[in-house]
Formats: sequence, C-alpha cells, structure tokens
Amino acid sequence: MGKLESTVPGLEYPSGRDLYLKSGHGFLEGRKIDDGAEGLWRIRNGLYDLENWLHKHPGGAEWLTLTKGTDITEAFECHHLTDRAENLLPKFYIRDAKQPRKIPFTFMPNGFYQTFKKRALLALKNVNFHHPARSTNLIADFLVSSAIFFSLMATKFWLAIIPAALFLTWSCVIGHNYLHMRDTFRMFYMDLSFFSTREWRITHVLSHHLYPNTIWDVEVYALEPFFQWLPNKKKSFLKKSLSVLITPGVYALALFGQTIKRYYLVFRVWKQFDIRDIIPFSLPLLMSIVAPNFSTAVKTWIIIIFFTSLFFHFIGFNAAHHHPDIFHDGDIARKDQDWGLLELDAVRGREIVDDSLFLALTNFGSHTLHHLLPTVDHAYLPLCLDAYYETCKEFRLKPDDKMTYWQHVKGQFQQLTRIESKYNSR
Repeated sequence: MGKLESTVPGLEYPSGRDLYLKSGHGFLEGRKIDDGAEGLWRIRNGLYDLENWLHKHPGGAEWLTLTKGTDITEAFECHHLTDRAENLLPKFYIRDAKQPRKIPFTFMPNGFYQTFKKRALLALKNVNFHHPARSTNLIADFLVSSAIFFSLMATKFWLAIIPAALFLTWSCVIGHNYLHMRDTFRMFYMDLSFFSTREWRITHVLSHHLYPNTIWDVEVYALEPFFQWLPNKKKSFLKKSLSVLITPGVYALALFGQTIKRYYLVFRVWKQFDIRDIIPFSLPLLMSIVAPNFSTAVKTWIIIIFFTSLFFHFIGFNAAHHHPDIFHDGDIARKDQDWGLLELDAVRGREIVDDSLFLALTNFGSHTLHHLLPTVDHAYLPLCLDAYYETCKEFRLKPDDKMTYWQHVKGQFQQLTRIESKYNSR
C-alpha cells in the first residue's frame, strides 16, 4: 500500500515500520535513527546519560537498556506519577538535542494529562501503587496453578484441554498487568505460552501504549497487510474481504508465529538467551511426567497452545481499540495534541468487564484508565475514577463511552473494512 502519511500533525513516518520482520527490535532500531538521541536517552529536548542509573532504576535495568539511544519522553511521563524521577534528571543531563522531536504529543502542565495525573496521585496516596495489590497476586497465582493443573489433567483426559487453554490464556493476560510494572517473577507468567516479555515490553508498552492506533503502533502494523485497521481508501475489496475471512485462522496460529519469531530474535538478532526463554518449555516438561509417554505430552501441549492462541487473540484484538467510532491514524485528529487525549480517543471501555477486578485482569479491562496510568495495578485503578471524571468534566470530554463486548467484536470487523476518514474524538 505504500507509506501511509499520518493524519496526526507533526507525527513523522517511523523508520522501523517498513522492516521485513515486524518486531520490537526493529521498532527500537528505527527509533535510534529517528529520535536524535545520539546514543543517549532523550527526554523532551534534553539528552541524558543514564548508564550509571541502570542497576539503580526502581523499575529494573531492562527498561533503560532497551531504550538507550531513543526518545523516552512519553514513557518517562506516564511511567512516573511522582516527581522523584523529574528531580533526579538534572544530575544526568549532558546537553540539548540537536534535532527537533519526531513526536508531536504534549504534556503541558495545565493540559488534560498532567491535570489528571496530579489528581490520580492524590487518589492513590493511601496505597502502595508502586507494587501490585495482594488481591491481584492471589488471582494471578490461582490462574497459573489452574493452568498447570488442567494441562497435567489434559494428558489423560482430553476434555481438560479447553480449561487448560483458558487458564493459560488468562495467565498471559494477567501477566501483562505485571509487565508494565517493576520487574517481578509474575510477569513471566506471560512467557509460559511463548509470548515474549522482552518483545511485549517493546511492542506493547513502548509502542502500542504510547502511540495507540497510530502509524507508530507496532500492534497495528505488525499484521499488515493481512489486518489493515487504519482507514485507507486504497484498501481493495479483496483485501477487506480476506482480512475478515482469515481472522479465526490468524487468531489460532498467531502464537505459533510468535514462537518462531521469538527464537529467531533470541539467537540471530538479540543474541541474548536468558531464563525467560526457557520458561515456555517448563509446561510440556511437567506434562511429560504424568503423560503415558513424551509424545502424548507434546501433542497435548501443542493443542493447548493452539486454543490459547485462539482465546488470547480473540480477547486482545477485541479488547478496546478497533471500532469505526474509535480514532485510528487516517482519521481527522484533534487540534489539541495532549498525549492523554490521544489515549482517550484511541480507547473505549467495556460494560460488565470493567466493573469486575477478575474480568479486568483476564480480559484487558479498565482499558482507559490503564492507558493513562499503565504502571498502576488494576486493583487500584478504580480509586482514580473520581479524578478521571472530574478532569473529563473540566476539559469537556465524554468520560463514559463504554461499549458492550459484542460491539467491540462486531466493530473490529467493521474497522478492518473501513476506508473513510472520520472525526473520532471524545
């Protein structure tokens, strides 16, 4: 289809978007070309050397090792609710950047996002929001234990395959909750089914969350040309029809594709193998202990992964972002380029799902607040609702624009075939 020009004023085309292999590594390599960070870390228009801070960083060294040589402005702003990080910055300052930023989104002190963030911080003052809640940990451990139990049962009783896959799916989704936070062993629950936490920290956290539904969103362009969510008049009838028809197959096989890509990146690109890359094989090894033979364990495991892929991608692709009434790059962008407003325009909540902690943790729920406060555990997000409503009222925005699960599912197919540009803002 050629290069898509962003309809967000000032958002330039990312260099990593056209690489043959759509990956987190490619996204970061493109950013090193585009961002003018000169091998350092760029925040707004300043360059900082955070090398000596790597192993002191409260969130873990990986966040900084991954982003060296890139512009981390958006991640810095939304990942730090307090002003501690801001106060530390001057000691690492090297010089101003030579070239302007390629990202136009703003964090003005009196803008929507900064206003909301200040209120959210007050709402969270009585909880330790830097760490997950005990209730979340209990749910996560229950889901993983259940996934292992039913996987072992499945080697003897085939009917256990479906609950095994369902609990493994939920374990992956809740692992995503931890992925955004400080390093913790529970984030590796996601690796049990071959999703890579390293890859997801880039493609999901550093790309999708920071630039949802734009040409910078890896989760949007990774499946092009099969799935074309961005409205574009160049979509042919054949491509629109095929994208709808192949959806179930893509859902079911995507995880196998992720597996191949994961280990190609590990051995040929990152050239770095660590403990998380062994974790996916722990489940079939456990299954082989109770299975009649190793072959039965492997076959059962492959079928569980097949259904896990189907369930996970059904949940993920229909969670919050793709509907004709939700902003996608190609639509008419709002003039106010406050980063928080982009998040609101590119996300919609879901009825029922958002009202239950269990459903939110297992179905990517509370999506609007999660995008605004990605490092805050889902159990604490409801505490910020009043701050959210107050800020929306102040800025004359529509806070409650929730859809039903079915509306999201139907809308995702409608979005795949949409070609016209609209003004989709709250």
